[in-house]
Amino acid sequence: MSEGVLLGGLDIGTTHVKAVLCDGEGRVVARAKSPTPYGSVPHTHPADGLVAAVLGALAQCVREVGRAPEAVGVTGMAEAGVPLDADGRAIGPVHAWSDPAPAPHAARLAEAFGRPQLHARTGVLPSPKVPLAKWCALVADDAGLPARMRTWAGAADLVAHALTGAVGTDATFAQRTMAWDPVAREWFPELLDEAGLGVDHMPRVREVGEPVGRVTAEAAAGVGLRAGTPVAVAGHDHLVGAWAAGVRGPGQVADSMGTAEAVLTVTGEPPDRARAGAEGMSWGRHADGEHFIVLAGAASSGLLVEWFCDRFLDGVQGAGRYEEFARLVATLPAAPCGPTVTPYAHGRSAPRPDPGARFAVHDLRLEHGPAHIARAILEGTAHQARWMTDTQARLCGGVAPGSVTLLGGSTRLTAWTALKAAIGPWPTRVCAEPEAPGLGAALLAGRVVGVDGVSPVAPSHPVVPDATTADAHRTHHRDRFLPLATTPTAPADPPAPTPRGSAPAPAPQTPAGLSDRRSASALAPQTPAGLEDRGSAPAPAAQSPQGLDLAHPPTTAPHPGRSTSSALGNLPPGAAGWARRPPVQATPHDDPDPGTANDPEEPTP
Repeated sequence: MSEGVLLGGLDIGTTHVKAVLCDGEGRVVARAKSPTPYGSVPHTHPADGLVAAVLGALAQCVREVGRAPEAVGVTGMAEAGVPLDADGRAIGPVHAWSDPAPAPHAARLAEAFGRPQLHARTGVLPSPKVPLAKWCALVADDAGLPARMRTWAGAADLVAHALTGAVGTDATFAQRTMAWDPVAREWFPELLDEAGLGVDHMPRVREVGEPVGRVTAEAAAGVGLRAGTPVAVAGHDHLVGAWAAGVRGPGQVADSMGTAEAVLTVTGEPPDRARAGAEGMSWGRHADGEHFIVLAGAASSGLLVEWFCDRFLDGVQGAGRYEEFARLVATLPAAPCGPTVTPYAHGRSAPRPDPGARFAVHDLRLEHGPAHIARAILEGTAHQARWMTDTQARLCGGVAPGSVTLLGGSTRLTAWTALKAAIGPWPTRVCAEPEAPGLGAALLAGRVVGVDGVSPVAPSHPVVPDATTADAHRTHHRDRFLPLATTPTAPADPPAPTPRGSAPAPAPQTPAGLSDRRSASALAPQTPAGLEDRGSAPAPAAQSPQGLDLAHPPTTAPHPGRSTSSALGNLPPGAAGWARRPPVQATPHDDPDPGTANDPEEPTP
């Protein structure tokens, strides 16, 4: 290629690691990826193997272009990491975000400090995946770890260290640890002390555009870079991808569609923290270091498409299954298909967190077939995304979103993006760059070498729905989806005991059976100012739903409700410090960001 600035971006995902090279205008000129390696121990990655996979993808891009980039940025999954010793060697494997072992420690932290207080100060709710809970678990298993540990390195920090020999991180990674103050931009010593660690054990948090270090001669020779090339840790993949797609100013929304789904809204200041926590949403700094974001996740978005393909497409594998899924969906009109899906295979983390929420197909009739279920899955997940977006708008001042940008692997299913545009009463765009996080990492690294000003935005195109179709979907959202989603679910009936000596009953052909759930009605949530669908009637109370229950409910009971003082959610930085609370009963954890763990840029069609 012709001479000009060349930038490199690395993205460490749960399923794949990726590398891109782009020019100063944001045009990707090379890309490569390889599977993310996993260790023999569950929920781990081999540290050396992970680094080798990432740098191998970068080396492939450099060979393809025949030039080395002027700067390299690194993004990826937020909660995975490993302790490093004084010589920079990994102490054990990289601990994946998905490890459930720290759950008791997350519960203990919630009991000690209070879930609302932790969320109000750190931006995240206690869960097994937050690094603070991981650190508590690691030290509980190895009391000598703090003495041997020089620093913690997240997955992106580890790759930057392999290139430069230096350790540093970004604020958007630090704020996922549950030990960092996103407002004051500092670590909480009181929380680190719970794991037997101190601020000295934490990586230095760099400013946006500040390099962690420069490529060493040894690393340069191995990858094909120039010694002295600056390397920056760009930040959390969801945020970096959204920033690359142009979601940068207040009121702009990114919907990252994949196996899981993450919706984030940009705001100029922290949201209503107490309400955000009660809605199961996290908050923190955006990738630019200036704005803030509110983040919500849906754990079973593209996952339900995979479920359908596994159950109904008779063994079709590879790309063919998604083509067949799209063909089925295309046989139906664009209007609401009839059945309504509540898309909660693993409960609902946001809004209105409910661990007992179920994946169910409501209003299924004899004339409906697989195409209707497939279409209803897309409609239900699109309704859920709108509900998350509406709720974030209320948390950020009640102003309707200026635009929603869809990105991620699932945007390749155009019927899905068309439904998102029809259900949401705001301008909708689709980001055309499949590696938006890697591109964003490259562009943010460009600031180190003076590629600044108005950074390029990944290409995108608008999706404009038919007005009549949009009105039908928005009415269905108000009159049917929200009442179903907000009606408390009844526990499943226990199976009848099998008499001794009798054969067990055969398994049902469909997961679970018809469920008649009669429960108290609940009014649909109010819509923020500016989001009303003009001319529509007020939302009626929910009717008693009947549906096909497609997932076994979790054993954890639904959250009984919260009564949280707004004062707890808006503590100023440094106010009063932390106060340990007397032990209280632990509540089910809500994970507002399952997408971090689920490679939203990877999955589905």
